[in-house]
Amino acid sequence: MKYTILGTAGHIDHGKSTLVKALTGTDPDRLKEEKERGITLDLGFASLDLPGGNRLGIVDVPGHEGLIKNMLAGVGGIDMVMLVIAADEGIMPQTREHLAICDLLHVKKGLIALTKMDAAEKDWMALVQDEVREFVKGTFLEKSPIVPVSAKTGENLDLLKQELDKLAKEVDQKSSNGILRLPIDRVFTMKGFGTVITGTLLSGTISQDQEVDIMPKGTTTKVRGIQSHNQAAQRAVAGQRTAVNLQGIEKDQISRGDTIVTKGFFTTTRNVDASLSMLKQAARGIKTGTRIRFYNNTQESIGRAALVGTNELNPGDDGYVQFRLEQPVLVQHGDRFIIRFYSPMETLGGGMVLDPHPKRHKTSTMAVSVKNLTVLEKGNLEEKLAILVAGKALAGMEESAILGSVAADKQEITSALSTLAQKKTIVRVDNLYVHTSHLAALEKKVLDLIADFHKTNSLKPGIDKEEVKGMLKVRLHPRALNMAIEGLIRKKQVEAEGSKLKLPGFKPAVGKDQGLFKDRIVEAIKKGGSQPPVREELPALFGITDRDAKDLLKLLSDEGRLVRINDSLYLDKAVLEAIKADLMKFLQEKKEIVVAEFRDIARTSRKFAVPILEYFDSQKLTQRVGDKRVLRG
Repeated sequence: MKYTILGTAGHIDHGKSTLVKALTGTDPDRLKEEKERGITLDLGFASLDLPGGNRLGIVDVPGHEGLIKNMLAGVGGIDMVMLVIAADEGIMPQTREHLAICDLLHVKKGLIALTKMDAAEKDWMALVQDEVREFVKGTFLEKSPIVPVSAKTGENLDLLKQELDKLAKEVDQKSSNGILRLPIDRVFTMKGFGTVITGTLLSGTISQDQEVDIMPKGTTTKVRGIQSHNQAAQRAVAGQRTAVNLQGIEKDQISRGDTIVTKGFFTTTRNVDASLSMLKQAARGIKTGTRIRFYNNTQESIGRAALVGTNELNPGDDGYVQFRLEQPVLVQHGDRFIIRFYSPMETLGGGMVLDPHPKRHKTSTMAVSVKNLTVLEKGNLEEKLAILVAGKALAGMEESAILGSVAADKQEITSALSTLAQKKTIVRVDNLYVHTSHLAALEKKVLDLIADFHKTNSLKPGIDKEEVKGMLKVRLHPRALNMAIEGLIRKKQVEAEGSKLKLPGFKPAVGKDQGLFKDRIVEAIKKGGSQPPVREELPALFGITDRDAKDLLKLLSDEGRLVRINDSLYLDKAVLEAIKADLMKFLQEKKEIVVAEFRDIARTSRKFAVPILEYFDSQKLTQRVGDKRVLRG
């Protein structure tokens, strides 16, 4: 069975809900106030089994001007629209706005129902049909059927069902192979069951006992039960109106605008890059900084527009924009949206989400930004994925993040990623993708770092991989660095010895004389006794660099030939043991010692006495008490 979602549209009191009830037997006006006033205040839902065997889910939206945001919450997931126009009134303001919204959302299929035909003369009906045909010219309804119908008498109801059946057959089925995304349009409590949500399943499937996330809150819960079109089910698929009973969630913990999703694929955003088409009949244009209301599926967020590549968009203009939102939203590339002016709330335009997690655009690179956004709007799937991955630079994109960022069939995405990897446009390690251009730049940086390291660390055989990471000072994924290093090794531009990296053919500067230098340093320090030459003096003594001195002293310390007191001072092991013995003897007799006394027994100066005492403190031999030292413990 094929599942299709029909949305109603039209002016208040033109008979949308009455027609739905006549078609389905279900009254979509569920609220007491709605029934009392005879108008729809919020979303209503019904289902209709079509003659061809397919099932139609119907979302009935309010027609009142002040309830446009409720209308927008309902039309996000529809496949086709039934524009309802009362024959006795004709085209009205909300008829125009609802059609404009559906056009902006790229609803591709629909028809026009001329209601209340029983209240209009035949000649008048012909005039109204002509008016309607002219009204929809240039929209997606231009060639759609116009069906006069009476909910009161039942006239042409069967004809309307037949036309709906034809349209439903032409609609592409939503992909159940995508990642689960179920925007919530209604939340209520059922006695004995707890919290229940409803919505139109945009992609993927949802099953009983499945663990899911509620976004943007990030709450994890479990599916307790499922109903689709008033029937209990173990599973619901994309395209179905679905009610889900959630385990362990209170009604006040969830609301319209939240989305049920598969765990581990989605992150929310406050910045959204998009293409924007301004309504020709919009009351105003927008500039950077214009405050707007952003509507996507059942979500509403307030924010500001930041235009890309232009200073202003006027009514009827197309362009690119980055929305900077005050509330986090969950969007994917390919999502449609509507924007309205902050106050007064007037519909301004709509468009398509291009990048759900963009960086802010810089004036200096604005031309590049426009070029990339053009590809994201008009390119094929491979080209779009390449741009999205490139936009994440060296942080790369996990496959799960890509699947959560693009509203497309999962298999199509993975196939496109595989093709891009084969073409070497992107590089994959495990499930991380990095654009080749960024990886090439990283390889150059690593090569330069290794070369610079050799110049300033001539005694060291190479640089540690972790040290390279710290010196890069850029945000990057560890696996991206591994990609770059492995690529350099594969191309024989870098050699690895354990964790050390070096350029091919590099030899430590001291080379064969390293042992001689080490012996000479040990001899000089041993000869100096308790007042040896410090590190800063070694370059002048032996004709080596300060870096060489540091490296040689570290090697000698690691080998146990010298004892490191601090970065500057190293002592011969035997000399230090002798000083220690004299100190122990003194403290056993006197119980405490001051620096001046230690200076004398160690036959040194205060310059050396203080760091040696601090070394003994660090070794837990002594401890400082005021100006004195005592034996620890």
